[in-house]
This record gives sequence, structure tokens and C-alpha cells, in this order.
Amino acid sequence: MSKPGTTEYKYWFDYLMPDQHKSVVSFLGEGATSVDAEVVFASWVVCFTLLAVAVLGRIGLNSVSSKEGVSKYYADESLSMRNVFELYVGFIKDLMDDILGRKNTKVFFWFFGGLFLYILTSNLLGLLPNATSPSINISNNVALSVSVLAFFTVVGFQRQKFGFITHLFGPKLPVMLIPISLLIFLIEGVGTFVVRPASLSLRLTGNMNGDHTILGFAYSSFPYVLPLIAYGLGIFVSVIQSFVFTLLSIIYVLLSLEHDDHH
Repeated sequence: MSKPGTTEYKYWFDYLMPDQHKSVVSFLGEGATSVDAEVVFASWVVCFTLLAVAVLGRIGLNSVSSKEGVSKYYADESLSMRNVFELYVGFIKDLMDDILGRKNTKVFFWFFGGLFLYILTSNLLGLLPNATSPSINISNNVALSVSVLAFFTVVGFQRQKFGFITHLFGPKLPVMLIPISLLIFLIEGVGTFVVRPASLSLRLTGNMNGDHTILGFAYSSFPYVLPLIAYGLGIFVSVIQSFVFTLLSIIYVLLSLEHDDHH
């Protein structure tokens, strides 16, 4: 395999399974490109990687639970899967506690814990040689945003019933001002159900494409020194974009809760 920009350059899927790669491109339909097939492959790689990590984490948890006495509550002396998971869970839990409160954190942790891990792994995957990040593809990010949209909408109806919709009309106004209420509803509805998911997907797509463009330029122009700096920047951007996407998603759920529910 060669550097990007040459005719021999191939990504993982095309290099490892060229026949299957062509089949996926054909399956995706007219207008689909080789990169689209690579994104599908990369998203499956991320999913199976996270499943494998989850299984290892569960095995580690079971081994700790089987210990006698108070030793099960002490952290491992060396860096282990258990310690990594405890640090991660503590980080996400503290973030959610500060915004949603402990009660809601217990209910919603599964969603945001998985969301952050999926986005972070997708972002970091693109930093590996000849790999593609699912996060550079707008379709992947729209799917994530729609998942967040569906989640905070369901939460809104569960907690507020039809109040989740009626609050979009704004404050109660006299009958003669109903057109103003309808205008408020239209603006709030577009902001809630269109602008929120659109901003999530566009922000992630734009930032990750920009990051990989810089990394590709650094690699092709200065193949020894500058790529190290670009890789450091890439890791930083990957973490920040995962954090921002998850943080905004948590805030959107907060806005769907009853006003006194998160105190």
C-alpha cells in the first residue's frame, strides 16, 4: 500500500477483501464510492471492537467480584481493563451527575456511555494508517444525531406527556395572539427537531474531515516530524469532538425533562 494521492493507495476493506468491497459498493447503490464502503466496514470494526472490549471488561468484573473480603473493592496495582473502565465510568457519571442529577444518570447512563465510546473509537480509528473513520461520513453522523433526536423525544414524552409538545408554543397568550403562539411553535419545533440533530452531525463531520485533511497534508509534505504533531492534534480533536457531541446530547435530554426533575 502506498501513500494517499497515488493510484495504488487502498484502505483496509479494499485491501483485505476486494471482492466483498466491490459488493458493498454495488449494494449501496448508484453514486456510492469506495470510501462509502470503507465507512460501512469501519463502523462494523468499531462495533465489534467495542463488543470485544465489553466482554473483556465483564470478565474482569466477574473475576474481581469472586474475590473474598474487602480486596474486591481495591483498584488493581497495575493498569488493567478494570481500572480503565472505572476511570471512564467515573468520568461520564460525573459529567451526567452535574447536568442531569444522580437519579437521571442511573437511568440514562447506558445511552451516553455507549455514545461517547462509539464516537471516540470511530474518531481514533481514522488516525491509523490506511484506515477510514466513520466520523468523516455525514450519513454515519446523521444516524447518530437521529438516535439522539429519537432518544430525547421519547424521554420528553415519557416525562412530560403532551407537555413536551405544548411547551413549544411558549407562554400562554390571549386568543387574539394565537398567530404569535403558532410562530413560536414553528421556530421552537424547527430548533428542537431539525437544528439540534443537524448541528450535531455537521459539526462532527466538518471537524473530523478537517482534522484528517491536516493529517494527510502533514504526512505528504513533511513525512517525519510534522505528522507526529498532527497525530497529537488528531487525538486531541478526536477526544474533544466526542466530548462535545456527548455533552450537547446530555443537554438536549435535560431540556426534555420536567423542569423540576433534574434538581
